[in-house]
Amino acid sequence: MEAQLAKDVVPFNFLTPMRIIRDAILGVGSPAPIVVSEGANTMDVGRAVLVQTEPRTRLDAGTWGTMGIGLGYCIAAAVAEPNRLVVAVEGDSGFGFSAMEVETLVRYQLPVVVIVFNNGGVYGGDRRSPEEITGPFKDDPAPTSFVPGAAYHIVIEAFGGKGYLVGTPDELKSALAESFSARKPTVINVTIDPYAGAESGRLQHKN
Repeated sequence: MEAQLAKDVVPFNFLTPMRIIRDAILGVGSPAPIVVSEGANTMDVGRAVLVQTEPRTRLDAGTWGTMGIGLGYCIAAAVAEPNRLVVAVEGDSGFGFSAMEVETLVRYQLPVVVIVFNNGGVYGGDRRSPEEITGPFKDDPAPTSFVPGAAYHIVIEAFGGKGYLVGTPDELKSALAESFSARKPTVINVTIDPYAGAESGRLQHKN
């Protein structure tokens, strides 16, 4: 895995930005940030890559994949541990379940940085074949695909928070350095290749 993590893949796969995030979190030192993780591929990869150096510093959606808990966890963690930075690593679908809670983050000026892995849908973006895109069902995208290029970073800006749109290692490193230093409500929208994800159970052909 370390060999794969060492590569800078652009457009981003899941491993390249996850490595950059891991290194930034480790760079904070002690007290270590509390990591919140939610999503499909994002949480799965995060469990293998994002390491904890202190106890009680990780919250994720658990065995049953209870999507929607991410932002609530962030708020609770920030209130319970005010001296720690809270870093949420979210899939775009997982984030969508409770995204409006960014207003709460801004209202109370909580030290939470939300990183959204934006690959355009659940497991990935629109993967229809050229025939499907131009054929009789061209106006019927899969229910697991979202609006391409969704500007999640602008949602928090509507409430006065800080948003970043990133798509390269340098852009992500810069956004993490600034937001970790500021410790203010932030959303970093990380553009991921819509073909990078894999569906759990590989059931794509049955959708």
